[in-house]
Amino acid sequence: MGSLGVGILGTGEVAGEYIKAFRDHPATEIVGAYNRSPGRAGALLKTLHVDARVYSHESELFEDEAVDVVVSCTPPDVRPKHVLRAAQTDRHIVIEKPVALTMEEVEVIRRAVANAGVKTVTSFVLRWNPMIETIRRLIDDGIIGELVYAEADYWNPGNPVPPRPWWTTKAGAGSAFLEGGCHAADAIRYLAGEVVEVAAFSSPAKLSPLYEYDPVVVASLKFENGAVGKLSTVLDADTPYTFNIRLVGTEGTIQNNRVFSSKHYPGALDYWEFPTVLPNSTDVAHHPFSRQIAHFVECLARGVESHASIHDTYKSMALVFAIEESLAADGKPTSISQVIETASPAGPVS
Repeated sequence: MGSLGVGILGTGEVAGEYIKAFRDHPATEIVGAYNRSPGRAGALLKTLHVDARVYSHESELFEDEAVDVVVSCTPPDVRPKHVLRAAQTDRHIVIEKPVALTMEEVEVIRRAVANAGVKTVTSFVLRWNPMIETIRRLIDDGIIGELVYAEADYWNPGNPVPPRPWWTTKAGAGSAFLEGGCHAADAIRYLAGEVVEVAAFSSPAKLSPLYEYDPVVVASLKFENGAVGKLSTVLDADTPYTFNIRLVGTEGTIQNNRVFSSKHYPGALDYWEFPTVLPNSTDVAHHPFSRQIAHFVECLARGVESHASIHDTYKSMALVFAIEESLAADGKPTSISQVIETASPAGPVS
């Protein structure tokens, strides 16, 4: 595989981390960037010491034959049309989270990608956080045995005012779980397995008057193997940023970077802690984008799907939209399969 040309679509805060990751990878080259605000793309490229084309319109990016990979850093309300165009022009795609603001749009994207045969990676970037990677390895090694209970929490308040005004709007961000809690939804799927049913409840903002949706949400979960669990998102409270993972099993328990197992560690009297990089910062520079991109480039070189391709992560989005449906139905249990079937009337796609 020769050098892959990368086009950056949208140059907001997170785009800089993608540019650095692709700039520093020996098998990739940034060939251009576009932002709807004139001058912004060029300024970011200059700041990061990247000599690349600045497109005057998004169509120029898609018409540039040097672009092999499109990185979608646009807001979620316009992301679907860009991802669709990337698939239809045979580009591999890095898809920022959330994939879209409706499950129907997620399904349209997944079908377009499948029909085009291009590769994707969804930026549920915490899958590459060292703590999450270690937990995944511990699970694969059988440390927890059969899952009994699991939970994940995404607490990211923006007191007194959220950091981006559009994050508080239904049109721009959608909901608490779409805005950020989807990271927890994806992590619990990735680590604990598939969820089959949810029941969710929410409460309105008490600190910030800007939220157009309830910024505090909790969901009870039922897993495929019969285990139960919980997801929560808190965007309006007095707490530092917190991302929790708890997995309780028949042979051991993991709480973030703390592990207990009387079977596998018979001398342990309590949890032991493994030093690692925790998912404890909202700073995008703290997130492992370089590890994600290195993984994706390796997948492209081998011609295989990423474990975080749209074909997998659409199920994380289905979990999020099941939470939305349960909230709309005042906590009525909602089936994940029903959410997928409603969005996929034509049946499954490989």
